[in-house]
Amino acid sequence: MKKNIIKVFIFLIIIGSIYCLYNKYNKYQMLKEIDDSVPIVFAAEFEDGNKGTFKYNIKTGEYEKISDYIFQELSYSDDYEKIIGVIWEDRFQGIAELDMRDYTFTTIINISDLNKYVKQLGLEEIKYDIPGEAELRMPKYYKDGYTFFWGYYSTHICYIKPVKNTWDISIVNSGKFLCYSYFIKEEYMENKLFLETDETLMSKNEDRGTIIERNIGEDNKVGILDIELPDLLDSDGLMDMPVDMSKIAYYEEPEIYIYDLNTRKKKHVTNQCLFNQNIIELKFSPDRKYMLYTVGDNPFFGGSFYRRTFYLVDIESGNKTKLVKWRTGDMFYGIDW
Repeated sequence: MKKNIIKVFIFLIIIGSIYCLYNKYNKYQMLKEIDDSVPIVFAAEFEDGNKGTFKYNIKTGEYEKISDYIFQELSYSDDYEKIIGVIWEDRFQGIAELDMRDYTFTTIINISDLNKYVKQLGLEEIKYDIPGEAELRMPKYYKDGYTFFWGYYSTHICYIKPVKNTWDISIVNSGKFLCYSYFIKEEYMENKLFLETDETLMSKNEDRGTIIERNIGEDNKVGILDIELPDLLDSDGLMDMPVDMSKIAYYEEPEIYIYDLNTRKKKHVTNQCLFNQNIIELKFSPDRKYMLYTVGDNPFFGGSFYRRTFYLVDIESGNKTKLVKWRTGDMFYGIDW
């Protein structure tokens, strides 16, 4: 009996060793071929007190601070030369950008000036209390200006552009449904807005939402995808689109899909089974060959953040690997690639 137990134990050790070696080889092969010229960027406050905005080397697993400011819900410019984000700290509140070539920090507009301009649109002011979560969300570069969500439920998307020594402001989208994320595709005759919402446009299930497509300046809207709603603790949404905005990445438990807007067909990328976890972010690589996605362990005892694990998946083959699992107390405020 003892000999049989020992044999089983040795067999399990061998299987476990083979599995570990396979995972290491798989990770090595994937990272060997990947283009790391554009780093992953994220804003975080680490358990050890280190906080700011960082760039992450996907091949080495090392990260480097590039700004003392936390760029909330940051995103790259189309040419990957700058990032934009919300700064919500005692020293500055508003929208700012960071030049990725020399890490120069530049303020774009502060919350006091934004409040002055949104009053022209009949919107309520946003007041600063303490550092942390802001009702000013998800700023992006758009044409010769910037867009952003305004307000607690993100029902409004505003567009500002500099005009001489002042700003011109308008509303790109306004509705009664909670919004999580958005993308705007610039075209010659009309600009399209892709919006992740909790509107049950394609389903009667109240736990579902819809990714909507509409032309800016028109009242028409079309439901593209019936989706699972993001977890309540994560207001940033799940959808992502590459620079050319030809595809949409989304999660339908337990699978990650890519929906092609040209063919109107979806492609299965990989499975990610969850146990007391949530998918937090999906991000296309700049060359659209890979996808970064993050899994968050649900917080215990009423906590308000997730312990993140970064994964990399090859979109064509579905081959995936775990990049890093962060510490329990590490808080993330935004990520892009």
